[in-house]
Amino acid sequence: MTREKFKQGVPRGYYGVKDLSEMFGKSSRTIYQMIAEGRLPKPFKDGRRNIWDKKKIDNWLKSGEFLS
Repeated sequence: MTREKFKQGVPRGYYGVKDLSEMFGKSSRTIYQMIAEGRLPKPFKDGRRNIWDKKKIDNWLKSGEFLS
């Protein structure tokens, strides 16, 4: 696998940790801490990257689960 794949960005239909950091106004370190604490859905791997399905995150936000 070449480095080119990692330079392409997050696949369409997915969020990367940078996207979630901007969305929540938190650092990437805080995003990973939220995952560890169960306050954010777990990502899955795309090569070496962690990514989240946009629909799942959007539904999670709409459900209000993040508030509990």
